[in-house]
Amino acid sequence: MPVYKTAPYLREAMDSMLAQTFGDFELIVLNDGSPDEAEAIIESYTDERIVRYTGKTNVGLANILNIGIDMARGKYIARMDSDDISLPNRLQVQFDYLEQHPDIDLVSVAMQQFGDGSKIMQYDNATEDIKFNALFFSPVLHASSMWRKERFARMRYEQDYVPAEDYRLWTQALLAGIHMRNLPDVLYLYRQYATQVTQDTERIYAIQHKVKYAYLQGIFPTADDAQLRQWCQLTAIEPDKRLACFWEMERLNNQKPFFEPLSFHRRFHRYYQSVWFEYMRTNGIVWNHLTRLRLSQIIKLLVHA
Repeated sequence: MPVYKTAPYLREAMDSMLAQTFGDFELIVLNDGSPDEAEAIIESYTDERIVRYTGKTNVGLANILNIGIDMARGKYIARMDSDDISLPNRLQVQFDYLEQHPDIDLVSVAMQQFGDGSKIMQYDNATEDIKFNALFFSPVLHASSMWRKERFARMRYEQDYVPAEDYRLWTQALLAGIHMRNLPDVLYLYRQYATQVTQDTERIYAIQHKVKYAYLQGIFPTADDAQLRQWCQLTAIEPDKRLACFWEMERLNNQKPFFEPLSFHRRFHRYYQSVWFEYMRTNGIVWNHLTRLRLSQIIKLLVHA
């Protein structure tokens, strides 16, 4: 649990972990030079499961997380943010799943926003879905994740990729053959509040682009720079141009599969249908392209036309 400028919510976050129904864990609380009363709050606890680290200066999220990973003694590592809440059975559900599925290396649970918003965040579950979704966004909910320490032994967060340090880690893990799952159980409450740090959207976009480029390059090593740059911006190009990109990706994947070929074909076909559906929902029906949609999508468009 990294801590930086979250003192008003820190006690609630720590209490939620200490109240877990699964009790055999250490709570590594990492004070990253927080200038508020965080240290006094941390020191007020006497629970022997708490392991403390106090940084004299702020070293950044990725760096402080790496310190925590090096300190961790357990078989599994679980993330937790210091302004959120884990529901009581979160660790038990994730521990049981990993124990029962030795072929899976990481598992996350769904999140429910609270405070300024109430959205539920649930990501696709299957490994092939996660690999595919990573072409577009970070495919695993970071703060609610748990993974096998030994499988990530050679991997670390990279400070240059903050605030997409998790996206970078997940894509590197996927390229290394690590298997992940996103469970649908809502076991984590994600706090939204007005005083959260405003992100530099241009910088975030640039970092995400860098992550996507490296991921695509790892999947398709024979693709040239122009192709990789175009594929990094799939969501910004016209539907038919996206289809052409996917045909080329599929051709390269068939030569040296990273995605299961039939699974990849089906996923990008469904994605192409969803792109056209959203395009026509926003810009009006393109009659000669209706045959590219599923029947349910056609009905929705016609009903709301």
